[in-house]
Amino acid sequence: MKVERSLALEISRRELPVGRPLTVRVRDNRNQPVEGAIVEAGSKRKRTDESGRCKITFHSPGFWKLIAVKSPTDRVAYTPDATLVRALPRSTVARTGRRVGP
Repeated sequence: MKVERSLALEISRRELPVGRPLTVRVRDNRNQPVEGAIVEAGSKRKRTDESGRCKITFHSPGFWKLIAVKSPTDRVAYTPDATLVRALPRSTVARTGRRVGP
C-alpha cells in the first residue's frame, strides 16, 4: 500500500536580484527534508541534497514558477508543489550603504 505525501517548497525570499542565488528547501507534510527532489524553474533543474536544499540562480528578470517534484518509490507517492519568485533587474534593486560623491 502506497502512502501519499505532499511536498512543500520553502524559499528564502520571494524577490531577489538577477544573479543572486535563491535557497530552496523541499520538505514533506511531516516536516521532514526530501532528498533527491527535483526543483524546476523554466529550463533549470536542481536536485535537493540530504537536507532537502538546493540553490537556483536566475540570470534574466521576470516571474519564475518553481516546481518541486519527486519520483514515487515502492512505498511513497509524492504530490508536487509550486510557488512564484520574482527576479528583479539589477538597476531596480535598491543599493544601500553606497556613498555617492567625494
